[in-house]
Amino acid sequence: MSTEVPPASAQEPQPPAGETPAASVGDPAGPAAASPTVGDGPAADQDAAVDAPSEAPAEPESEPEPESESEPVADPAAPLAAESESEPESEPVADPAARRVRAPRTAVLLVGALLLGPLLGGGLGYAIQAAGPATPLPALQPAVLPGYPSGALGSPAAAAAADKPLPIDGDLRKLLIAKPDGASDWDDYDFADAGEYETVGQIARSKGSSDTVFSRLLTSGLRRAVINTWQKDGVKYKVELIQYFSDSAGSAYSAATSERGSDTHPFPNGMEGAYYAATKPEQYAETTENFYYGEGVTRRGDVLVRVEAFGTAQVNADAIRDLVKQQWERLA
Repeated sequence: MSTEVPPASAQEPQPPAGETPAASVGDPAGPAAASPTVGDGPAADQDAAVDAPSEAPAEPESEPEPESESEPVADPAAPLAAESESEPESEPVADPAARRVRAPRTAVLLVGALLLGPLLGGGLGYAIQAAGPATPLPALQPAVLPGYPSGALGSPAAAAAADKPLPIDGDLRKLLIAKPDGASDWDDYDFADAGEYETVGQIARSKGSSDTVFSRLLTSGLRRAVINTWQKDGVKYKVELIQYFSDSAGSAYSAATSERGSDTHPFPNGMEGAYYAATKPEQYAETTENFYYGEGVTRRGDVLVRVEAFGTAQVNADAIRDLVKQQWERLA
């Protein structure tokens, strides 16, 4: 940006050619300065022409001259610098990197021990194993080779060689034990006749949760069932033989090994199942009469053996055990 100020003659409007400029307001010469002098003529005109450039009209006093860029500009930070110089010098700020907290030596030592421990232990173990005698490996081929049949085993031969469940066929009622001496019929048992087959519905009706028992029997592979009942010495006995299909023999095993009661006792001589006699009375599902319950369950092959007892007093557990054993031996 240029800092030159144009001359006053350039700022004032020039009069048209042939006209004499009027005297300015502040001209001290007044009207007399504009009048011709005594020596009019060509010489006077030349002198007037020579003096004309030097007589420029005066500039108005009200217009301020523009400031030059050469003048120094005040720095806004100068007062702050002056104030900072007047204040006492503060302590030098430490480097953030120098103020970083160092890790404790104990933690460094622990980390180093954790890293060096496995390495030293592995190296020491390897050195001990390398220094010891070599362990001989077992023989790749056994001394006696197993024998295999020369030809392929057919399906009939494989079925004949497989284990079979104990075949219990024929009339299942003939395998029931008879009533003992001195026993009488159980007259108020209204589900199935003694010594006869019983249906799935009759078995379920004799239980408390009839619907649950009915569904379980239908889905467990039940084949057939027979029952015998009697009463002796104030105790009512019920003996059941429930046979399952051969491929559902596991249902008989599950029923035989899921015996309940806190006073349960296993059968001797390797018989499956258990027996027990309750110490607290229970109540019949359809009456308010109380009774003491006892039960023994075992199996032979795919046939489940169950003996139940209902007494007005606590049932003898040994009597239940003996009845179950007699029925189990009869199925052999």
